[in-house]
Amino acid sequence: KKYFKIMQVIYKKRCIIGESPVWNNFENCFYFLDATLKEIYKIDLSTRSVQLRRVKVGCNALCFDNENRLIVSREDGVYYLNADDSIEPLYDISKYKIINANDMKVGPDGNIYVGTVSGVKNGTSEKVDGKLYRIDQDGSVHVLLDGLYVSNGLDWSMDEKRFYHTDSNTGYIKEYEFDKKSGSIKYTGNKVFVPGVDGFTIDKNDRLVVTRWDDKEVCFVNTENMSIEERIPVPDANPVSSCFAGKNMEILIVVTAKYGTENGANANAGYTFMTKRKVGGRKPFIRR
Repeated sequence: KKYFKIMQVIYKKRCIIGESPVWNNFENCFYFLDATLKEIYKIDLSTRSVQLRRVKVGCNALCFDNENRLIVSREDGVYYLNADDSIEPLYDISKYKIINANDMKVGPDGNIYVGTVSGVKNGTSEKVDGKLYRIDQDGSVHVLLDGLYVSNGLDWSMDEKRFYHTDSNTGYIKEYEFDKKSGSIKYTGNKVFVPGVDGFTIDKNDRLVVTRWDDKEVCFVNTENMSIEERIPVPDANPVSSCFAGKNMEILIVVTAKYGTENGANANAGYTFMTKRKVGGRKPFIRR
């Protein structure tokens, strides 16, 4: 097999901010979105064909359930998004308020984990009130972390016993013990400083694959000693998030942003990249 240590452009669409790449095993395609343009993309890696869906309200992250229903996080909460653009909340929106929902993934327990952006970061208040929520399958909502500026990247270790999360404004990725039965997390005290940290995924060697906003690279964090041990340039682009994709989950996908590069300094800003890796990732968890 041929593997690459460089990034190749797979899709030349200048996303303002590409977000939330995720592999869909039902369709053998990967999805990602541009919240600013209110667009959701689906790409078939075998044919490089692209399907573009425009939606009425911008979405910040997406995932799927076991019936292949699309779930999206938005400024007003977390919803099923139907083909006709109608929405169905995953919880009682009159009881629980999830405002400025940002990055989101399904956990090993089949529940939704979603973070929010604080009022001070969003420009709506002076409050540092970003949170990380768990939305259970019965519709109950639980706050796992509070006092966040920007809840962003998140993922779980291969043995599903550890959880990783970043508040991007701090630059730190923190490690937590994860209880799959209860969905609770407990800080281990381990963390790593990654300037410009944004979204990330994890490979089968338990290395976090971290995109670095403004630093034109992805870096690999060894979670045994919480240190950066490999870097791959993402040429002339602002990396935003990453995922593994493909039949064998050995294709690393990186989405990027045009935002902040209007002076033309970054020739590939907003493009979507890929590289084939010897050590791939796992298929994403789906909501049960």
